[in-house]
Amino acid sequence: MIRMTLRITSLVENTKAGEHLACEHGLSLLIEWRDTIILMDTGASDYFLDNANALGKDLSKVDYVVLTHGHSDHSGGMRTLCSSTRRKFQLVMNPRFFDKKFKRENEYLRYIGNDFNEEFLQIENVATIFPLVETFKLIDGVYVLSAIPAGTEFENETNDFVVLNGGTYSPDSFTEEQSLVLDLPGGLVVVTACAHTGIVNLCEEVGKRLQKPIQAIVGGLHLRESGDVRIERTVAYVCEKGISFLALGHCTGERSIAALEASGAEIHPLSSGTILEFSDEN
Repeated sequence: MIRMTLRITSLVENTKAGEHLACEHGLSLLIEWRDTIILMDTGASDYFLDNANALGKDLSKVDYVVLTHGHSDHSGGMRTLCSSTRRKFQLVMNPRFFDKKFKRENEYLRYIGNDFNEEFLQIENVATIFPLVETFKLIDGVYVLSAIPAGTEFENETNDFVVLNGGTYSPDSFTEEQSLVLDLPGGLVVVTACAHTGIVNLCEEVGKRLQKPIQAIVGGLHLRESGDVRIERTVAYVCEKGISFLALGHCTGERSIAALEASGAEIHPLSSGTILEFSDEN
């Protein structure tokens, strides 16, 4: 009997697991499950591709590319991916992915969005899927979730992210941000790039929509600049829900990771080159 395994490889992250690998402020994860290969985000540059080659991962075999949101540290390698593969993949992005993204820097706005547009995808003949539902079934057992509401008061912190839509600048609610959820016998595995609206909000929404417990969280939690109260409440939630496995990095922040470790949670790094495995058996 062949043992089935969900394998998640960090192609690029802020830190690296080996000197032969590159790192940058960005994230790219390769998800291999059953007969399907999913690339979630492409980091900020072509480092994800360099690392994939160093790790023996052939990205020409990718079935789906899921771009989680329109920040350049997650979509910056898209042009390189198109020029370096035979584009067998289907691209999955939210209909609001191309909203213009900025970050407030004291008295000015800095553009932090994509370096490509819909015309580029058409020229490159990239097959694109724009989910029109908030819980989109990509394949059996794999869901793309978006439109995560800001339900918890302690996660509703003021941030410096701004979006331009319809000629108006407004605080970014990250309606378009997509997270992946994989349904395994041992529980759900939530893969999130940043969880800008809050990891507790995301986990609560996952539970409501899919009606199953979460066994693992993989990705960035965007707690790096958060206050002590939000970090403490997040740690308490993880412990209360019994989420037993966390592989964290990118925008999570050292204070948050230290607090989770101190609580007794099982924490794993997400450095470039890290490989995570989950059993797909009862």
